[in-house]
Amino acid sequence: MMSDIWCLNGELPEARARELEATLEMVADERGEFPPTLSYFEQPGEAEWRVEIFFATQPDSEFLTAVLSRMGLGDWPHELAPVEDKDWVSESQKLLAPVEAGRFFVYGSHDADKAKADAINLQIDAGQAFGTGKHETTAACLEVLDQLADDLSPKTMLDLGTGSGVLALAAQKVWPKMRITASDIDPIAIEVTAENITVNDGVARQVGSGLPGMAVVVAPGLDDPAFKDEKPFDLITANILAGPLVDLAPDIVDALAKSGTLVLSGLLVTQEKEVLEPYLARGLVSLGRVEKGEWLALVLRKP
Repeated sequence: MMSDIWCLNGELPEARARELEATLEMVADERGEFPPTLSYFEQPGEAEWRVEIFFATQPDSEFLTAVLSRMGLGDWPHELAPVEDKDWVSESQKLLAPVEAGRFFVYGSHDADKAKADAINLQIDAGQAFGTGKHETTAACLEVLDQLADDLSPKTMLDLGTGSGVLALAAQKVWPKMRITASDIDPIAIEVTAENITVNDGVARQVGSGLPGMAVVVAPGLDDPAFKDEKPFDLITANILAGPLVDLAPDIVDALAKSGTLVLSGLLVTQEKEVLEPYLARGLVSLGRVEKGEWLALVLRKP
């Protein structure tokens, strides 16, 4: 039996596979869509790596043409077919190794026996929400939180585009008395985040309660009524995409408290200037960056 999920697979050198991943993100961003999931892995004894791109539904031919044309891969040998209906999430988890980022150790349930006594352990399984800690942008944000942990004492936080909730959960482990709001445009992501709060012994709360803990919100931006009693935030993390980071700059800066810290990610190194400009223009000060492969996390402060 076949599922609604489709997979495009082929072979490329590792560098080109990384470039393809970035191009998928950019084209999806330009079209206002969520990018498909790409994975690539080494093949023993082979020069080229195996590349697999998973789509939630049969992919739009125009989208594929745009991606492959931009890459100069118009004649790239590949296969595109629906995926066999099985527990592919569970299967994919087996390929994900734990990730260490500063004091954080992120692992899937299949690696629960590898949790470390001297680390902040987070169990985040691959699933229907983006953000397991494996992607460079999430790992970069975790490194930033690790660097901020000894110097900041935020009372309120917004994790914008929370995905699986990994950044909000990491922050809650560091600052357990903080009031956190985790929001996402995708209802499934919010369901996954709520589950991960339970799995990781986090503390949940209701929006507007004013109590420590994490509230989860389905919202497309920062003008949702749910944020009325939550703003301003001492700490904001936004690991989304370059386009939304630019578009939401006025609202994000407005929601950031005086002397608040902002962490932006989901952008490529080549998009740094484009993303920084609207924030610097609104008076924020750049504090640094963490680079992971072709991806960045930027840290800013509101004077």
